Amino acid sequence: MQITIFRGTHEIGGTLVELMSGKSRILIDAGYPLFLNNQPIGDEVSSYSYDKLLEVGVLPNIKGLYRWDAPGFDAVLISHAHIDHYGLLRYIHPAIPVYLSNGTRKIIDISALFLQSVQPQAGACEFDMYKPFQIGDFRIMPFLMDHSAFDAAAFEISDKEKTIIYTGDFRGHGRKAVCLDRFIDKAKKGADVLLTEGTMFGRQDEEVITEQELEDRLVKKIENFIKPVLFQSSSQNIDRLVSFYRAAARLDKMFVADVYTANVLYELRQLGNNHLPYPSVDYPNIKVFYPYRLTQKIFNRIGAEYAKRFSPFYIPKDTLKAEQNNIVMAVRPSMKMDIEIAGLKNGLFIYSMWSGYRDSEYQKEFEEYLNRAGFVADVLHTSGHATISDIRRLITGLEPKQIIPIHTMSPDSFIGLSDRVSLKEDGERFDI
Repeated sequence: MQITIFRGTHEIGGTLVELMSGKSRILIDAGYPLFLNNQPIGDEVSSYSYDKLLEVGVLPNIKGLYRWDAPGFDAVLISHAHIDHYGLLRYIHPAIPVYLSNGTRKIIDISALFLQSVQPQAGACEFDMYKPFQIGDFRIMPFLMDHSAFDAAAFEISDKEKTIIYTGDFRGHGRKAVCLDRFIDKAKKGADVLLTEGTMFGRQDEEVITEQELEDRLVKKIENFIKPVLFQSSSQNIDRLVSFYRAAARLDKMFVADVYTANVLYELRQLGNNHLPYPSVDYPNIKVFYPYRLTQKIFNRIGAEYAKRFSPFYIPKDTLKAEQNNIVMAVRPSMKMDIEIAGLKNGLFIYSMWSGYRDSEYQKEFEEYLNRAGFVADVLHTSGHATISDIRRLITGLEPKQIIPIHTMSPDSFIGLSDRVSLKEDGERFDI
């Protein structure tokens, strides 16, 4: 078996890993990079021509992968619905099948509708966790992992002679922490290669708490706070939404989701294999807010049903203003005008995402507005990625013959964990 890591040996995000065995060739993840020339990638880059994207390295030079080449891959596997793992799907040849879980497909589809982002082709294939499937010479076993992305997967991939394990992004302190224990218990021991993420090796000063601890801290922070509570997190970080919802419910406060977040929760609940809270008669403290621009977009371009399905749970701006001292409300920078018109003032703004995103001018302008409106800013966050102790536990439990760090800015930090660590370079093809 041959492996090529096209991106990720010294970088977080933008992951692409190729496996070859006999005549079979697959790609694990097709990630859009988070950085370009060591700086956060700008929005304008997505409008570059194919040649320009290849020139600057957003698209690695991979023969047989892209839509302008003859297809040379048997499949692309997507581990989870974060754009740094699936964002290059738009460039992949439509004849190459894309394999992903049902939950990942649902998140990508709803994002494509609302955010005009990447969507897998109609012929995408869905896999079930813990059920092996075959692609050419490769047998693939997907494992459900605890991560800030819903339905994230790790893969155990074998040909007739060798086995590699790809962790994808994972952690052991979320609401599905048991998944890491199950993975360590069920995945093959002594695999030839473990490809493991190491995001947190560059963030060792960052406090990591469990999602339950985050919920408990939130309750303590707002239980005697009689003012509006606004929070900003990813609408796709389902664990975090659940944490804020549960805190609101414990304090008998109203949980207010914008119509996009409401659709994410609704669509995932329809999968039928979870108990996620969503706007419905079963969750009377959840109300849905309709930001003006987003609502216009839904009716003009997306489909009116995505707004009308929440009509019974709609909270208008005047009611929001009247009830503001009893709300826990999800917000984002694009909602600045709506917050202003609703008259929300003098409350608490809780930022619950990676701190690096706060450096953008768009975010700074939003937080400056909130400050002028009398909101005090606070941070309450925990990472979606594995701690060093989780990675050490993974290595001890799986006992791989070779450990290759990916999705990390600090691969050298792995060397102290084991004498089986092997550092690679982007684009380097190697045999196992």
